[in-house]
Amino acid sequence: MTFASLPMILYILPLFTLAAALVPAERRQGVLALGGVTVVWATGGFAAFLLMLLQVSISWLILRLAPKRDGSHHHRADLWLYIGIGVQIVFLILGKLLLTRMLLIPLLFAALQSMECLTLRADRKMSVPALYNYLCYQFDMTRLPSGIVLSFAEAEKLQQNRKITGGMVGSGASKCIRGLFRIVCMALPMYAVVSALTPVTIFDALLKVICFYFMLYHGLGGISRIGQGIAQMLGVLLPDMFRDPILAQSPQEFCERFCTPVYAWSERMLMQHSKHNSAGCFLRLSVLLGGIGLLFGSGTSGLIWGVLAAAVLTHDICRPDHKTRHLPTQLRGLLTALLVLLSMGFLCSGSLTDSFSYYGALIGIAGISLSDTAGYLSRTYLITLLFCAAGMIPLHNQLKRLGTGKLPVRILRAAAELILLLAAYSELLSRYLRT
Repeated sequence: MTFASLPMILYILPLFTLAAALVPAERRQGVLALGGVTVVWATGGFAAFLLMLLQVSISWLILRLAPKRDGSHHHRADLWLYIGIGVQIVFLILGKLLLTRMLLIPLLFAALQSMECLTLRADRKMSVPALYNYLCYQFDMTRLPSGIVLSFAEAEKLQQNRKITGGMVGSGASKCIRGLFRIVCMALPMYAVVSALTPVTIFDALLKVICFYFMLYHGLGGISRIGQGIAQMLGVLLPDMFRDPILAQSPQEFCERFCTPVYAWSERMLMQHSKHNSAGCFLRLSVLLGGIGLLFGSGTSGLIWGVLAAAVLTHDICRPDHKTRHLPTQLRGLLTALLVLLSMGFLCSGSLTDSFSYYGALIGIAGISLSDTAGYLSRTYLITLLFCAAGMIPLHNQLKRLGTGKLPVRILRAAAELILLLAAYSELLSRYLRT
C-alpha cells in the first residue's frame, strides 16, 4: 500500500483525523502518533515500523543518558552526541537496504529531528522530554509523511497555540483536496513517464528531467498539503513545505523555497557558524546533501549530485556578491531553473552509467527531436504536463488580489475543488480496480 492508495485516503487518514478531533485535547497528540505508526506500517510493512520505532526509541534513550557539556563532561557529551548521530546514520543505511525511496522520508526527517534534539541537549538548551511526548513528536501523523521538520520546542509551541475554528476546518479540507489531486493526478502520471522513458535525444533528456522535477514537486507537495490540511482542521498551522520555488533567483534561494523546513534545519544545525568558512560550509553541506543523494538517488550518481549541489550552494552562500547578482531578475531565475534541472540528471538516473548516457543524450549525441517513445508519452500525458506546469505558478497571489473572501471567488473556488476531488477519487478508483 502507498500513501496515495484508496484504503489510505478513504479509511486510515479520515479515521485518525476524526478520532483526534473527538478525543479530549490532552489525548489528541497520542491519537495522531498512533495514526503516524499506522501510516508507517501500512505503507512500509513491519520492517518500516520496526526501524522507525527502534530509531526513535534509541535516540530518546541516548538523549536520556547523554551528559551535558559542562567542564569535565565536555568530551563525554561530545562522544554521546557522535554516538547518537552515528545511530541515526546506521538506521538510515538499514532503511536504504530494506525500504523503497519514498518510505525513507519519515525515517530521514525523524533522524534530522533526533540529531537536533541531541545537539540541543548537549548544549544545555533542551531538557529531556518524557518518552510518550517524544514519541508523539516523532510520529505525528500530520508531519511524519509530509516531511515538515520542526524542533521539539517549535512543535510544542504549535500545539499550545492550537485553535479550531470553522474557517480553519474549511481551509484545511481545501488543502487536503488539492494535495490529493496533486499526488494522484499529477505526480503518479509523471512517475509513469519517468519510469518508461530512456533518453536518446536532447528533447528526450529534457522531457525526462522535467517530468522527474514535476514528480518530486507535486508528489512531496501533495503529501505535505494533506498533512498541513489535517493539522489545520485540528487547529494547528504548520509551515509550508514549498514557497513558490519557481520564483527563486539563486541556488540558495531555490533550496530555501523548495524544502523550507529542511533548509531551516540546515541553517540552525549546519550553517549557523560556517557562512564565513567556505571549507566548513562545504563539508557540512556535502555530508547532508551527499547522504540525501545516496538515500534517494542510485548509489554513486546520487552522491555526485549531493557533492556538486554542496559546491554550488557553498559558493552561493559564502560569495553573496558574485557576478550573477548583477544580472536581470528574469535571467537569474532562468539560469537557476536550468541549473536545477540539469543537476537532476544524476538523481533521475538508475546508475552512474545511466547518468553518463543521460548527459550524452543531452548534448545531442543521438540527435535533437523526440524519439518515438518520448513522442508517444508526451502526447499521452500532454494534459497532465500542462496541469503540472500550471500548478507551479503562484496563483494564490492573484487570488489574494481578487479577494478570497468575496462570494463569487469562494463559489468558484469551491466548484473547482469539487471537480479536483471527483477527478482524484475517480483516478484512485480506476487504479484500484486495475490492480
